[in-house]
Amino acid sequence: MKTNRPSFKRISFIGIIPGFYILAIVIILLSFSVEGETSPKFLIFHLDAVSSQNFFQYMEDGYLPNLEAVFENGHTIRYGLSLFPGGTEIAVPHLKEGLDNSTGGVGWGYYDRDKEKVVSKIKTFFHLFSYIPRRAKASFIYGIYGFDPFMFLPLLNVPELLETYGVIEFYWFTTDPLGHQMVLRLYEASIRRFDRYFGNLVKKLNLNEVNIILYCDHGMSFGDFAVINQKKEIKRIVGNDLLLFIYPNVYLKNPDKKDKIARDIVLGSEIDFAFYREDPHRVVGYFDQGTVIFEEKEEKLRYLFEGKDAFGYYSSGYNGEWLTTLDWLSRTRESKFPAVPPNIYKLLLNEKVGDIVIVINPPKIPIFYLCDLGNHAGLTNTDLMVPILLKGPQLEHLYDREEMWLYNLYTSIPELSFENLEPAREKNSFSFWGSGYGEYNSGFEMSLSPAYRWNFAFRYNDDIYRSWLEYDLYSSYLMRLWTGVGLQYKEQSLDALVQARLQIDLGKIQLNYGGQFTQEGWEINIKEVVYQINDRLALEWLIPNGFGLSFSW
Repeated sequence: MKTNRPSFKRISFIGIIPGFYILAIVIILLSFSVEGETSPKFLIFHLDAVSSQNFFQYMEDGYLPNLEAVFENGHTIRYGLSLFPGGTEIAVPHLKEGLDNSTGGVGWGYYDRDKEKVVSKIKTFFHLFSYIPRRAKASFIYGIYGFDPFMFLPLLNVPELLETYGVIEFYWFTTDPLGHQMVLRLYEASIRRFDRYFGNLVKKLNLNEVNIILYCDHGMSFGDFAVINQKKEIKRIVGNDLLLFIYPNVYLKNPDKKDKIARDIVLGSEIDFAFYREDPHRVVGYFDQGTVIFEEKEEKLRYLFEGKDAFGYYSSGYNGEWLTTLDWLSRTRESKFPAVPPNIYKLLLNEKVGDIVIVINPPKIPIFYLCDLGNHAGLTNTDLMVPILLKGPQLEHLYDREEMWLYNLYTSIPELSFENLEPAREKNSFSFWGSGYGEYNSGFEMSLSPAYRWNFAFRYNDDIYRSWLEYDLYSSYLMRLWTGVGLQYKEQSLDALVQARLQIDLGKIQLNYGGQFTQEGWEINIKEVVYQINDRLALEWLIPNGFGLSFSW
């Protein structure tokens, strides 16, 4: 006599409903017994290429009402100073490491003297890329002109991301390319859009539990520029003595000629400054009206000059004193050229730096692209002076600071760490569903996570048993792509399967779309909309006619 194995399809509708509701009631009761996590979090915003001068002018003009309102009860450091050369490729790695420019990168590429090879712009970009958190790397895509309006989508997930990781970095890159290539009104529109999105986000946060940091990585100078073809000029003046030039670094075949060549560069072109290291404790810089000298003694610097005072420090009260790096910033924060001596002196300590470092300041501009309308390649306040905004209990010890070197920001916050942010595992979950529309679509799924980015799942639906192990192949703050392999048991046949699922998170709403590949071919079998009631309980709609609950822990 033939024995049929049990099937959900053979369970009567009357039998399904009581069990469904009993399980639902149990899960709901369990879900509301959970207490939320209240430990402080860090939410960090990187707003690219906005100088202090422009930022506070926009705030004064009423363009940034949400930022102004939130940080009114926090603290604003108006005199943050970025490292020279000003650029994201310099600012982000040095900020993460807490290091000045005597080490690390020196621009968009350099010459490796030990290996006698050029480190290209592409390699420099990937070095920068490595300092961006894995799930924040998609920020570069939103940095393309026209994509920043969609930044509200990943921002929807910040409250949940904060609970998962504790530290979230959010990068708004669009303003930099807009400043370089587009008109000023688009640059300003992107900054105002950032403020609106920021305002919408903070309404969803408990600001008593979140420490908020906003900084700009460097400035952006605008104006009626005189464009300088620096590469052409360096080749013309240095001639056969030139080994390599990548702004601002000039590498020479014979470094012994650097004094003469540095002087020739400023006297024979529109390049403003040419600096070089004369000895371990002395840097010399030439410009068309004289010489500047930076001397070091016991980790302090003094500034001397011959001819004209290029930076105007002496007319502002400086008189040759030996000053620390922070003292220089404090002393010159209102200057057009803030803290140039430590910025240049320490750069020329870097083993990657050129034999000569040149500088082109606004209203002149080095040519990097076909139509630069803005730039940040110089030593001026609009190139390097940036705002730093702070709010939160773990940041209150910085509320008395009026100036800060940007690279010191993270190291000044003892509770802030970027290590071991990932959770031990994903959330485990149990889901079940049913339908009362004649054709029963009843089933369940159990998902257990052995480690972060890994899930082991078992699913029963429509008389088919599936189990698989999946891995988070790609993640952003908006989506995750899961892929995996497993087994399927269907009609007394056991087959291997390859699983793929795209998960899109939109705040409390999650979309899942995916399927599997077996010997029968590709089949779409995951089309779900999930609404998160709280951190444990969710409603599920299995398109078109499955409805159920999910409980996670």
